[in-house]
Amino acid sequence: MLDPIKEDSQDLEINLSYLSDIASGSSEFMIEMIDMFLEQTPGYVQEMAEAIDAKNWTLVADIAHKIKPTFAFMGLESAKDSMAEIEGKARNQNNVEEIDAAFKSIQAISKQLFVKLERVKEDLQQAG
Repeated sequence: MLDPIKEDSQDLEINLSYLSDIASGSSEFMIEMIDMFLEQTPGYVQEMAEAIDAKNWTLVADIAHKIKPTFAFMGLESAKDSMAEIEGKARNQNNVEEIDAAFKSIQAISKQLFVKLERVKEDLQQAG
């Protein structure tokens, strides 16, 4: 059974050390990566919601595969791990009834993540 993501969405903590490492501390590169995440991920999340509703497990697995590394880049290992579980269950069509609840948890976390990343981006731009 998939466990809900552990982070409380009110106290969501993100760890951007990996992003900072690959950016070699470049605020400009970090802002670009955050922008790309903020532009692409909401669309992927919406597509996944529609694929889950349609029970299109192949598409669910494909979208989960695209999204999971972006969560790691943005410092949410548990969301990445949950997305990997969703991908596996969808691809193998194993316990698919658990996917919707796990995805709803990811949706809630994503909303908080988007807000926090906007703040981080603003801080990076001001520090720039």
